[in-house]
Amino acid sequence: MKVASTLSSTGSAAVFMHPVEALHGDLGFVSEHDCALLFSYSGESIEVIRLAGELRRIGCAVVVITSRRTSTLGRMAAVCIETGEVREACYLGLAPSSSTTVMLAIGDALALAMAEAQGFGEADFGLNHPAGSLGQRFRYVQDFMRAGDKTVCVEPTAQLKRVIQLVSDAKTGSAILVDADGALAGIFTDGDLRRALLQGSDVLEGAVEQFASIPCHFVLYDTSIADALKLFQNTQTEDLPVLDPETRRVLGTLCLKDITAF
Repeated sequence: MKVASTLSSTGSAAVFMHPVEALHGDLGFVSEHDCALLFSYSGESIEVIRLAGELRRIGCAVVVITSRRTSTLGRMAAVCIETGEVREACYLGLAPSSSTTVMLAIGDALALAMAEAQGFGEADFGLNHPAGSLGQRFRYVQDFMRAGDKTVCVEPTAQLKRVIQLVSDAKTGSAILVDADGALAGIFTDGDLRRALLQGSDVLEGAVEQFASIPCHFVLYDTSIADALKLFQNTQTEDLPVLDPETRRVLGTLCLKDITAF
């Protein structure tokens, strides 16, 4: 199962098949265009030998990892990868331990060699690992940012009351301040609103730039989500303007809660 997972994650689709279950229906997975990788240290496991015969009948290529090329299974294989004799770590010298570790290492080596031969790259790896810490390295801000009518961009002189209305209508938590050329000037967040209201209700008639964070932190749209999360943590913010890396114009907003939901 581990080798099958490594193969799939590195660009070679694979599925684990138990030899007994294969003989009771799971052979329906197999076609003549497939290649089977069989594991048996002794090369004499009855159920694996029986499976090898059925795979050959279908026309599926059989590759075997075993201790001896001269074993029954070794002789049946189109390709036999011979481990040689391996002394088990078990104190009785019986329980499969060292031998299974050797076969696992060979299986991983095959998977990685195939990935390299097929030109499997980081971008491909990212497509197969969209979640978790690995996925965050290969997902980018542009995949999660809010744009269009989901982000609010206003001039620094816009009335605070009007900005609050726009933010509320967009169901977001911030407004991006931009100049006449669309370049970033600052950001106005829910936190800025709370601090503004503490100064009195008449602040609603003032310009938003009086209460916004100017200048402010930002993130480029081609930044990885992993790096964006580090920026959120280091700056203690929940919303970041997203900029085009070339023009530095505002493209949208990245919200921490959107990444958390993912």
